[in-house]
Amino acid sequence: MNNNDAEIVDSTWSSLLKVGGAAALLCALMYIITLVVYVPANLASPPPETVLEWFEVFEDSPVTGLFYLGLADVIIMIFWGPMALALYAILKKSNRTWSLIATAFVFVGMAVFLATNTAFSMLSLSQEYVAATTEAEKSILLAAGQSMLAVTRGTGQLYAGMQLVWLAGFVLSILMLRSETFSKATAWVGILGFGILVVGIIGGGHYTSTGDYTAIQAAIVAVQYIGGGLLSLVWYILVGLRLWKLGHVEGKTLP
Repeated sequence: MNNNDAEIVDSTWSSLLKVGGAAALLCALMYIITLVVYVPANLASPPPETVLEWFEVFEDSPVTGLFYLGLADVIIMIFWGPMALALYAILKKSNRTWSLIATAFVFVGMAVFLATNTAFSMLSLSQEYVAATTEAEKSILLAAGQSMLAVTRGTGQLYAGMQLVWLAGFVLSILMLRSETFSKATAWVGILGFGILVVGIIGGGHYTSTGDYTAIQAAIVAVQYIGGGLLSLVWYILVGLRLWKLGHVEGKTLP
């Protein structure tokens, strides 16, 4: 334990820091699980485009369908809650106002994302489609599925939800530069990782009206999710280990 640690942790906050650290590490774990599920599935066949193709994926492998539609992101968003609170408890000394703003971004982004994610709704529709016995029923379910895809490709989930949380990660990482609690390496990994993710969305990492990517958009998305995604994965690990360590330093004063 160094002097900086001694200035940070009060016994009443140790549990929050432990939970926040565990949440960050679980975010990293979900990234890895996503790679294990998504990459083999994507190599076997390209992601579905039409509603009928989505229903077929859910029928063949519900887990793959859920991960395609952001199941891992749903879980990561939930874990961001305790992680953001733990980071606020530490980083408010660097800048209370921006720490609070970043924390607010997290919870607003979580609410929007979770409210608009369509993974389980599409799973339910696919099951109803398989059980449907008339063409009229199937047509209604296909139309409902198309509406779900429109939400997934729209601004609610991707832009206003995920981008707000990524922006919060970017702001929190900047605050880490002014804090002696986190290393400069952790701060810069977060700044670069979340910065790439945010810029990737602004720069064109989104669906066209047909659901396809242009060549330029595909390149942006590749950089976004490979570069930004891997850097944010490292950030989650570094932050998680640091918070977990701080959570075991008791009897000191939280700034």
